[in-house]
Amino acid sequence: MQDLVIIGGGINGVGIARDAAGRGLKVTLIEKDDIASKTSSWSTKLIHGGIRYLENYEFRLVRESLKEREVIKKIAPHITKPIRFVLPHVPSLRPSWLIRIGLLLYDWLGGVITLPKSRFVSLQEDFKENPLKDNFKIGYEYSDLFVDDARLVLLNAEDAINRGANILTNTSIVNTIRNKNDWEISLNTGETLKSKVIVNATGPYAVDVLNSLFKIKSKKKLRLIQGSHLIVNKIYQGEQSYILQLNDKRIIFLIPYLNKYTLIGTTDHEVDSYENPKITNEEKNYLINSVNEFIKTKICDKDIVWTYAGVRPLVEDFNEKASKITRDYTFEINDTLAPILTIFGGKLTTYRKLSEHALDKLSNYLNFPNKSWTGKEILPGGNIAIKSKLDIPENMIARLENIYGDKIYKLNEYFLKLDNGGEKISEDLYEYEVKYLVDEELVKTADDILFRRTKLGIDFPTNLKEKLNSILKRHL
Repeated sequence: MQDLVIIGGGINGVGIARDAAGRGLKVTLIEKDDIASKTSSWSTKLIHGGIRYLENYEFRLVRESLKEREVIKKIAPHITKPIRFVLPHVPSLRPSWLIRIGLLLYDWLGGVITLPKSRFVSLQEDFKENPLKDNFKIGYEYSDLFVDDARLVLLNAEDAINRGANILTNTSIVNTIRNKNDWEISLNTGETLKSKVIVNATGPYAVDVLNSLFKIKSKKKLRLIQGSHLIVNKIYQGEQSYILQLNDKRIIFLIPYLNKYTLIGTTDHEVDSYENPKITNEEKNYLINSVNEFIKTKICDKDIVWTYAGVRPLVEDFNEKASKITRDYTFEINDTLAPILTIFGGKLTTYRKLSEHALDKLSNYLNFPNKSWTGKEILPGGNIAIKSKLDIPENMIARLENIYGDKIYKLNEYFLKLDNGGEKISEDLYEYEVKYLVDEELVKTADDILFRRTKLGIDFPTNLKEKLNSILKRHL
């Protein structure tokens, strides 16, 4: 008998699994695809307070987000990086005094912060290379945190497993039976689980899963908002990122990405379906045209090396504009028989607090220590101060350290076991890393490797995909 079965392997599902397992509960998480294969890996890759939420007076959400930014920086130092955002001033959109007040609030709301505070900047003088047009003279600079979103999900899942949770990927639920005190859950593997409580953490699917799988009609309504991004060849040198204010009152980020690209996003495009999101031509043109309003050297279609899109499930609050819909989260519990808790909304930054609040709700039905712990324990790979000799060739180490942190020493064992790395797949990928990912990080497919565990898929040679699949099959 499980205490808790969680459906959905995105950031909210694995966050709850980690927290619950660490409190001694028997936990199983079921994901029909790969960990982080949907919304959680298609974000703008930021742990941020949400500076633009201040205009919607969402002070509680911004405060919680800023506090969580500090926590995640501490527990995931190997997959996060402080970044400075430059906000060029556009007088016709927001007056200087309003921006200054907003940034002062942003610096203050989170309490004690370790990131540098905001400041006034001269766009022409304060940067080695300024990509912005000459008519943008002044601006403001503030801090946020960049994160490898898919690995944040993976590391929470890995820590949950280390604490006793069972994580089932590529597994579907075919039937559920609800009794007074427990659930019976039949899987496509032929296995049946019993659980005292179910958590529905399926993101965009939450309402439909409640209806189709559990025959429960929700009082909540979700709006499905597609956020699309472009990865282009690097627009400018320099570590600074940019936040651009648009005439429609939206904002777009320009973020240095993987040393040789610039990440551009995001859109807020309402859609009817959560399946197979893809950037539209309209979104692509919107992003290109918006960026070209600000930068000296214009970009075009041929600069795009990759695109991605994800669907965010936002709780309906009857705002006409998608960009104005709250990014906050809420819960719904149905306990007419054995209880089921459904998560609505949320964002990457607040997943850990969401998990704690979910367990607070579940404390009425399950017996476990009511003690917060996830903000103190570093995620796997995060003890990055440890240093000892590696056998992995020097030219591979920087990339691997940025991905695996101190888990690179475990990777080093695989390198040696496979006779100095095994078969070469590409310049950046060898057999030992594939075997490690299969054995240690729940990998089942080439896309799991290329687009979620690593980011090698952006420019991975198409003619080498078959070779990768062949080596992958060898180790599955």
